[in-house]
Amino acid sequence: MSLPGLVWTDLRSDTHEPSPVGELKAHFRLHHLVGTASLTQDIDQRAPLLACFEYDYPNLPGLKALRATKRAYPGLPILMLTVHHSEALAVWAFRTRVWDYLVKPVSAEELWRRIRQLLSVLPANPDAARRIAMPAPLIPREARIGAPGPTERLTQQALTYVQRHYGEVLRLQDVAGCCRMSVYEFSRCFKRVYGLTFREYLCRYRLQRSLEMLVNSHASIAEVAIAAGFRNPSHFSRLFHQRIGVTPSEYRMSPPDGRLLPEDA
Repeated sequence: MSLPGLVWTDLRSDTHEPSPVGELKAHFRLHHLVGTASLTQDIDQRAPLLACFEYDYPNLPGLKALRATKRAYPGLPILMLTVHHSEALAVWAFRTRVWDYLVKPVSAEELWRRIRQLLSVLPANPDAARRIAMPAPLIPREARIGAPGPTERLTQQALTYVQRHYGEVLRLQDVAGCCRMSVYEFSRCFKRVYGLTFREYLCRYRLQRSLEMLVNSHASIAEVAIAAGFRNPSHFSRLFHQRIGVTPSEYRMSPPDGRLLPEDA
C-alpha cells in the first residue's frame, strides 16, 4: 500500500536549524521544499494528502503564501508550525482555515499525534471538501516584518508575561527583569519596538480582555474590572468610557458584535 503524500514547505529564516520534518518519512511520501518557488507545481503534480508550512518567525511573503495555497486548494489540510507565537497570529491562522497550529519546539510524538487525528477524519475524496466563501483575514501587523533582532526577541517576552499575569498587579521592574533588562533600558526598547509605552500597551491589553469578559452577564462590572487587572472599578469605568466611547454597562447591553479596541485608543 502506497504512503500518502505530504508537501512540507520550509519557510524558516535559518534552514540549518533542526526541523521535525524528518520524523515523518516513515509515514508519508515526503516532498521537502525550501521556499515557495515550485509550491503550486508540486501540489498539482503530487496531489498530497496534507501540506505543512514551517516557520521560525513568519514574515509577510511567507504568510501570504500559506493563505494563497489555502484559497487555491481549499480541500487541502494545512498544518502550520512556528516559533513566534501570538494570539493575533493564532487567530489569523484559524481564520485562514489552517487545520492545526503548532508552536515549536514540538516533539515528534506530538506532531505525529496531531497528524494521526487528521488522517482519521479526512474524507475519502479530499477534492469533495466544501468550498466556503470567506473574506481573507488580514495578516497581523506583528507578523509582517519576520525574524526580530535580539532586542525585539527580549521585549517579546514582556508580551507573554502580560498574557499570563495581566489580572495581577504588574510592576515595571518585574516585567523588565523577565526580559533581563533594567527598567530604563526596557522602557526605551519597548517604546522603540512597539511604538508605545509599556504602560499604554498594558492598558490596551487589559481593556481588550475586559471587552471579552463583559459578554458574561453573570459577572458584575466590578468583578470584570478586577479580573482584567484594574484595581479600582470606578477608574476602570471612566477609562472604559473614555477609550471605548460607552460605559461598560452600555457595552454589555448591546449585542456583542466582535468589536475590538480602536487602534488609537
